[in-house]
Amino acid sequence: MDLTPEILVDRKALTGESPCWDANRGVLYWVDIPRATLFVYNPRTRQNQSLDLRQHFSSIGCVVTCTSDGLLFTPDRKVAYFDFDRMTYQILAEVEPDLPGNRFNDGKCDPRGRFLAGTMQINPDGTPTGSLYSLGRDAKIRKLLDGLIISNGMGWSPDYRTFYLADSFSKDIWAFDYDLDSGDIANRRTAFTLPDDNGSADGLTTDRAGMVWLARWDGACVQRWNPLSGELLATYSFPAKRTSCPAFGGKQMNELYVTSAAIGLSEEDLQAYPHNGALMRLQTGFTGMPGFPFAG
Repeated sequence: MDLTPEILVDRKALTGESPCWDANRGVLYWVDIPRATLFVYNPRTRQNQSLDLRQHFSSIGCVVTCTSDGLLFTPDRKVAYFDFDRMTYQILAEVEPDLPGNRFNDGKCDPRGRFLAGTMQINPDGTPTGSLYSLGRDAKIRKLLDGLIISNGMGWSPDYRTFYLADSFSKDIWAFDYDLDSGDIANRRTAFTLPDDNGSADGLTTDRAGMVWLARWDGACVQRWNPLSGELLATYSFPAKRTSCPAFGGKQMNELYVTSAAIGLSEEDLQAYPHNGALMRLQTGFTGMPGFPFAG
C-alpha cells in the first residue's frame, strides 16, 4: 500500500481544521478558522467550494453535518445552522459572554446527535479559560467540563462508552466514561501520554478497532495510538508541519483526510514543508468510525 499522502487542495489555509465526511453526499466539509471560511470538497470532481463568512464572523472553529441537510458550525463563541438552499445562517446558541477573548475550537456529534464543542483563548497564554459544551437537539447548551486551555480533538470508542479528548497544552490524551443516554462524561483518566518530540496534540479520530488517530501540530504527522495500552502503533508523515486534524471518509471509510495550517510558520518551515495549509488524503488499511449528524 502506498503511504504517500495525496495533496487534494493546496490552498495554504491559515488554520485548516475540522474535516467532516458527509457519507450521504460523498463530500468533505472543512474550515479555515481565522479566515472564517467553510469549504466543501468533492472528491469526484476534485473541486473545493468556498463559503467566506468573514463579513459576519472573525473565526469558525468547526463544522458538522445535520439530519436536516444543512450544516452546524461554530463562529466565534456561537453555534449556528447554515442552510444550503437559502445560503443563510441562524444562530442557535452562544456561550461565555464574559470571555470575549475566547472562541470555539474543535467539535463533533455523538451517535445520538448531540453536538460537543470546546472553547479556547483566541491568543492562548496558558490560562485555563476553555470549556467543553454539549448542544442537544432542543438547542439547549450545557457545560460538561471546564479548566481547559486549548480544547481539541475528540472521538468515541466503537461501543461509544468511552470519549476521548485532547488539550493541546497537555501531553496527556484523556479518556472519559460516556453515557450515551444522558450525554454525561465522568471518570477522567489518561489514555496515553505523548513524548516530548513531534509537536503537540491536535485533532483526533478513531477507527473500528478502537485505536486513536492523532494529528501532531508542529509534528508533520498523524499517529495511531492504542488508548488501552498507551502504545504508539504507527506514525504517518505528511508534507505539512502543522498537521491539524484527521477524519476518515470515502465509500469504504478507509481514506484518512487530514487538514493542516500555514499560520505562524517561518520562511524556513514554509520551504521545508511545501504543503502547509493543504487538505491531504492517505489511503489506509483501516476502517474509520463514522461521523454523526446533529439531530436538531
